[in-house]
Amino acid sequence: MKTTVAMIFAGAVALSGAVQAQPYRPGSVTLYDQPGFQGASVTITQSAPDLGKWRFNDRAQSARFEGRWLICEHDDFKGRCQEVRGDVANLHTLGLMAQVSSLQPVGRPAGLGPGRPDTPRRDARGIEGVTTVFFPRPTVDGLDVAAGDRGADVFCRSQGLDRAQWFDSSQRAPQAIGPEGQIVGRSSVLRDLLCRKP
Repeated sequence: MKTTVAMIFAGAVALSGAVQAQPYRPGSVTLYDQPGFQGASVTITQSAPDLGKWRFNDRAQSARFEGRWLICEHDDFKGRCQEVRGDVANLHTLGLMAQVSSLQPVGRPAGLGPGRPDTPRRDARGIEGVTTVFFPRPTVDGLDVAAGDRGADVFCRSQGLDRAQWFDSSQRAPQAIGPEGQIVGRSSVLRDLLCRKP
């Protein structure tokens, strides 16, 4: 009996190791240079910090996303970013028509960056709960986010989430980023931000 239990346990450990060893597959995105999935296209299956390397910088007007992707208006995932999934027949609806310069898959396992498995993740999502996502210290390009309902909502939506549920604004920073992307001087900043899931 002990031998049978030991063999079952060993088999379960081996199976769990095999499951964990499965590679992360982010899906793909196909960008089109015309609305309605028309015109020249390019399909990308990995993080792309500079779409100029694909000769598609600021050209995308529609796209088909397999899985969740973060698309940004500047190289290296800077500027205004939006989390997207599914088919988007007109990127104008997101305010990013002919303005996408970088993109990366969202949902990579914690601790993994857009490139090699040993690189730290650049823009880690918050800690997920059942109905909310928690961000202990929200930042945009390394800058603290200026406190306020509008700034909190804009940050939550930039992460592909719904409105802010709660945040703390008791700390101050010498510099922060406002809801319109502007840099502001010393101000209260967001801490312990709780965003509601869509």
